[in-house]
Amino acid sequence: MAIGVYFNFQDATVDQYDEVCRKVNNGQLMSKLSDWPGGGCLAHSAWQEGSALNVFDVWESPESFQAFGEKLMPALSEVGLPQAEPHIAQLHNFVAS
Repeated sequence: MAIGVYFNFQDATVDQYDEVCRKVNNGQLMSKLSDWPGGGCLAHSAWQEGSALNVFDVWESPESFQAFGEKLMPALSEVGLPQAEPHIAQLHNFVAS
C-alpha cells in the first residue's frame, strides 16, 4: 500500500535541498521519478514556506521509502539540514496521471 511522507525542515533552504538531491543522485538534480535511487517514489514535491523547507512524497511502500532513507539520511546530515522526523501515513487513495 502506498504511503505519504511529509518532512518540515525548519530554518532550511532550497539550496540545501538541491545539494541533498545532488548527493543522492550522482551530482545531478532530481528532475524525474526515475532519478530516485532504488525506485519506488511515485510523486515528489518540495517548497519553501517562510524559513521552512517542506517535502512531500508518495512511495509505493514503506520498504521502498526505508531503502531510500538509508541513502538520504547521511546526505541530510552532510548538508547540515536540521533534524526533522517524517510524518508517514498509509494512503487510502492515490491518483496519478
